[in-house]
Amino acid sequence: MAPAALIDLTPESFDVPSKAQNFSSWSEPLAIGGDDQWLYLPDTRQFDLSRGSTRKLAIPADDGSHNHSGVVVDPDKTVLVIVDMQNYFIHPHFFHHPTGLAAIEPILSVIQRCREEGIQICWLNWVVDDYDMKVMPPSVQRCFSKNRIQERGHGWSVNLGSTIPETGEKVLWKGSWNADIYDPLKAAVREDDVVCTKNRMSGLWRADEPLHQYLRATDKKTLLFAGINTDQCLLSSLTDAHSWGWDCMLVSDCAGTNTGSAAQAVSEYNIATNMGFCTDSKAILDAVPLPDLGRSDSGYCSPVPELAVPV
Repeated sequence: MAPAALIDLTPESFDVPSKAQNFSSWSEPLAIGGDDQWLYLPDTRQFDLSRGSTRKLAIPADDGSHNHSGVVVDPDKTVLVIVDMQNYFIHPHFFHHPTGLAAIEPILSVIQRCREEGIQICWLNWVVDDYDMKVMPPSVQRCFSKNRIQERGHGWSVNLGSTIPETGEKVLWKGSWNADIYDPLKAAVREDDVVCTKNRMSGLWRADEPLHQYLRATDKKTLLFAGINTDQCLLSSLTDAHSWGWDCMLVSDCAGTNTGSAAQAVSEYNIATNMGFCTDSKAILDAVPLPDLGRSDSGYCSPVPELAVPV
């Protein structure tokens, strides 16, 4: 039986603040979070994630579908994380991955824009070695034991870390060609890019993972996610990033999955609703650098001008 307090609970039990009753006329920025805060700017319907930075980049969003007009980030505290765009996962020799291949051109355009704005590029790759295989849980190993590439003559014999008959390499082994970044993207890698390895679906599943250590050491705050598979490794990394406290944003057309369009749609919905924001490459390319508007007395950014949202 439910407690009486729950049984008697009615909407009339709550005192609604006068500001909430007249929200349309409320223009004061709303702080969200504890010590590390965002601002919601009612006048422009933007979320300001810049935390008082003097550099700001406003990324627009469709107000109709996202219920806000965009976000404002600090480029110096932002990282583009590109997940698992490796030969083993998207090269036609191993898999037919049309959505992964379709993401390449948008990713390249976003990389270029990020470089122009000083946003760090990070390649997050699944790579294993002898020690990883020694401690690998069977639940992780099993996902590589499915009959996904039987038509290539591999089938059940190919597990994570086992030998690929046609090439003699081990699957996703450290230093192997199949574990390397897919060639069309590898050509865009620069010396100042960060390359992090992971040995689980998530690259942030524990505090001593390379990506986790890098983000903490450099005090990064906002992560833009691209890569594959949207509903698997990308979502796992993004979910852990969200739980650890980083701002998360999916660049939707820079991500793909072989699970199907429904899985992509559900991932985008859950990310935009519960874990952060969804955007696309066009919004990144249309992002507007904002002038230094200074800080308000509370230490946060002053409200920013409203952006023209593309139709």
